[in-house]
Amino acid sequence: MAVTEVAAGWQATHRGLSELDLRFREAARESPEFLDRARYRLLDEGSSLLRFRLQPWPTFVGAEKLAEIRRVSIGVCRLLRGVPERIFENDPVKLARFYRLPSPAIAEILVAPPTGADTALARGDLIETAAGFKCIEFNFSPSLAGWDSTIITGLQLAAPPTARFMAGEGVRAAFTDTLVEMFRHVVEDVRGKGVAGAGARARELTIALLPNRQETAVIAEQLDYLNREMRRTIAAMGLDLQGRVVGCLPEQLAFQGDSLLLASRQIDGVLELGGTPTPPHVYRPFKAGLIGLYNGPMGAILSDKRNLALLSRHASTAGYSSEEQAFIAAHVPWTRLVAPGEIDWEGRMQPLAELLAAEPARFVLKKATGYGGAGVVLGRFASPERWRDALATALREGDWVVQETLESLPYLYQSGDYGCSIHDVIWGPFVFGQRYGGVVLRMQPAAAGGPVNLTLHATEGIVLEV
Repeated sequence: MAVTEVAAGWQATHRGLSELDLRFREAARESPEFLDRARYRLLDEGSSLLRFRLQPWPTFVGAEKLAEIRRVSIGVCRLLRGVPERIFENDPVKLARFYRLPSPAIAEILVAPPTGADTALARGDLIETAAGFKCIEFNFSPSLAGWDSTIITGLQLAAPPTARFMAGEGVRAAFTDTLVEMFRHVVEDVRGKGVAGAGARARELTIALLPNRQETAVIAEQLDYLNREMRRTIAAMGLDLQGRVVGCLPEQLAFQGDSLLLASRQIDGVLELGGTPTPPHVYRPFKAGLIGLYNGPMGAILSDKRNLALLSRHASTAGYSSEEQAFIAAHVPWTRLVAPGEIDWEGRMQPLAELLAAEPARFVLKKATGYGGAGVVLGRFASPERWRDALATALREGDWVVQETLESLPYLYQSGDYGCSIHDVIWGPFVFGQRYGGVVLRMQPAAAGGPVNLTLHATEGIVLEV
């Protein structure tokens, strides 16, 4: 029997996305065709390139909501890029101390142009609350889920239940192709620098992907797909270029003369996927304007979760315009550095340790450099012992933040082998430079509790634009 008893409020959530999205769910929640996971077998067997379990039901987003996602994601990303200059005035001593860099001299090199911050590849995590979209973090790294949006969209549109629904509605949905937008950004950037498209190599452009050693085989499997997508991007741009993507380790690259080489092939851009420090022989040609680098050493600084705490804490200072202050207040949740002493909460100063110990359900602790849910402790799901230990660790290590707990609007999605349920959703918009690059969704049954994590109970979804 179809699941019909679901929590109130999801209709308003989906109507806010689009009328089509609401019509889909009204039909799907009563139909065995949509409730039965087996009817979407195509999603589970579709491609070896997919890393996570897919959500069968699509999400139809209209122009108004899409514009809001673009505005918030690009706006938060821009403000985070500006933290080193606007909060620390690019002072090498202050930067080295706060971000724990080896020395002020290193900090001075990092913030000397070009830094790569303005062309960085990033993906945020947004929660849509009753008060609008709130950004809980932003990661600046090319190694981000979402490159497979073309594959996922193709599979979802081909799934029989979805295909029949869309045919009946007479609609054709579009989507923002994340990988194409990323390649478009990189190609435009390296050509804008004069790196590619001139001289004897006027028709050649090569991008090197640098994975960590454990993922070299994974990248090798993806190269055919990546090269097809890069060629498709270049053709759509109307350029007479032979584009190529290669995978290699840093030590396979050599800086000779004015060129970064892989064997005899000149490299125009480097995407670091491994999370290891940029080697000097790659960083030097970037600083000299000879290659594009995405994201380089600034990626770790900009990804530091304490930057959100700085934005939140300084939102009302003179360093930000009235418009920026209003934007931060609307879209950056209350976030503070975890440190001994008092903290401002709900209009008054309170001892931080006492506040967090007394009301754990209202807060989340996060390590500044954690990824993939690591170093995240939600007070409302943690045992008293786990919360106490996490707070003690955060105070001792000095690089954690505390953030207010946010409630996701209720969304209705397919769940389990058969049925549907209310889900919490994390919206993951991509920003490449100043370019919106699409969005990937993580949705998890609200009853599961805990962080919305693709390695646990969450599924991955895409947005169809209508």
